[in-house]
Amino acid sequence: MDLISVIIPIYNLEQYIERCVRSVMAQSYTNLQIILVDDGSSDGSGAVCDALAQKDSRIKVIHKPNGGLSDARNAGLDRAKGEYVLLLDGDDFYNRSDMFEMLSANIDKSGADVILFGCTDWNMKTGEMRISRSGYNLPLINEGQNRTDILHYLFSQKKLPGGATISAVSRHLIEEHSIRFHCGIQSEDHDFVLNVFVHCKKVFAMDEPFYTYRLQREGSITHSGSIKMIQGIDYTLNKWVPILSCESNDQLRKDYLNYLAFIYSTGIVITGRLHGKDRKESLELMRKHRSILKYGYWRDLRIVRLASSAFGLSLFTILGRIYYDRTHI
Repeated sequence: MDLISVIIPIYNLEQYIERCVRSVMAQSYTNLQIILVDDGSSDGSGAVCDALAQKDSRIKVIHKPNGGLSDARNAGLDRAKGEYVLLLDGDDFYNRSDMFEMLSANIDKSGADVILFGCTDWNMKTGEMRISRSGYNLPLINEGQNRTDILHYLFSQKKLPGGATISAVSRHLIEEHSIRFHCGIQSEDHDFVLNVFVHCKKVFAMDEPFYTYRLQREGSITHSGSIKMIQGIDYTLNKWVPILSCESNDQLRKDYLNYLAFIYSTGIVITGRLHGKDRKESLELMRKHRSILKYGYWRDLRIVRLASSAFGLSLFTILGRIYYDRTHI
């Protein structure tokens, strides 16, 4: 049984930690390293972590000064010993106790660098739960031999993970390519996901929506937006546009650049939520990268390109945010 590491970054999540960690402790697969990274919490989170560690020797707690989500995840990656690594946010949880048993069996079966699984969104305001990531083409991913075809499917059919938490990644891949999270920004998952999938050789997928993601949680910045999220998008585009523009495979190059156009488009909604100097800085960064939209081949990206030209970027960020809020719970 391979050791699997689960890294849980925590910052002021006292009321959520226990459910999160116990969803790992309760797994029928027991060969786990559970790393809790208390990122300088000012509430009782650190004490909850220590109490849980007293109950389970598999839990290791790192207490560190606040450095942000990326820094906390990196601290966990530096301590990880497992053959595979998973990231679990401290306010989310796994919803099945046989998840790691199934995951381990598929690791043994496939030897893949990355194992994908599904996700359920739980809206904390409405109570609604819906599967937001599932429906993978399992025969293509799990039985296909052509890496290009599999990556084309994931990138073109919107099946690439939107974040770092709904996959298990080989620690060998992570260390071989020195993959870490860039500190000081938000939207850091884009860079991590691109690093993993550009370098991976084999992917395996599981359709089960094991991961429960809390939406609209009080205190969460995910849906309010911040200038650091735009700075994260700026970082990702500055880094990856030159790299992926040089991809030798024509189809993958188109897929990669389309995905970068999608990342850019998320900044439109975020910019629409900002005010004052943050909005001014955000608009400047968005204008700098606007040309990436010409590579977007999804219908919604073509609409973004045309509408931002017709209305102007500043007005369109507001219209885009209003449209998003009305069409997304």
